[in-house]
Amino acid sequence: MAIKKNPMTIEEIDIIGDAATDYGDKGKTDKKCPRCGNDIILERFGSSYEVKCKTPDCICGTFRGI
Repeated sequence: MAIKKNPMTIEEIDIIGDAATDYGDKGKTDKKCPRCGNDIILERFGSSYEVKCKTPDCICGTFRGI
């Protein structure tokens, strides 16, 4: 397992969680990345999904499905 250079802070984790909730409730979010200010997007992979910053290698939360 690789160790990331810049682990996420609690604030960043909370924003990713809030954005995931927004996507589930409304299908969109207005949250911005706390690191770079870019949009936060959702990408689906079967029953799993990632909520992440549009900027490559920025913040990301991965959620696994069943």
